[in-house]
Amino acid sequence: MKNESRIRQLRSTRYRRLAALHGGPLGVALIGRPELAPSFERAMRHCPGHPDLLCAGSGGVPRVCFVGKMEQLAASSARGGESRRAWERRFIEREVLPCLEVFEREFPPELEPMLRYTRDEIEADLAYLKQRGRATAEP
Repeated sequence: MKNESRIRQLRSTRYRRLAALHGGPLGVALIGRPELAPSFERAMRHCPGHPDLLCAGSGGVPRVCFVGKMEQLAASSARGGESRRAWERRFIEREVLPCLEVFEREFPPELEPMLRYTRDEIEADLAYLKQRGRATAEP
């Protein structure tokens, strides 16, 4: 049980760090890339939205909606429960990864290191959630 508590803490920290990374121009300094701040500032003003999400048509402000998603995952991952882990997996697949696809398509190329870092972190957590889901499904 102690190990599970540590995993929850690490996962929550991961998402809080991603929220900080996307929350403002100084966030890129968290990954050692403060020179990206001006590009980040321009890119994060507006998002065209993803056709499969509520933001379709109106877009949004990524530093609000995407950061909110990261904060929601941070809060959820700090708690236990198999149904919560299943919800997180679906939320990442249906809400978070589509946002990243839009960012990767629309943001300037110089922000690629930030987006790659974000994708790597989220995909690592998603792999954990999928592996955990398979382990709990087995008798």
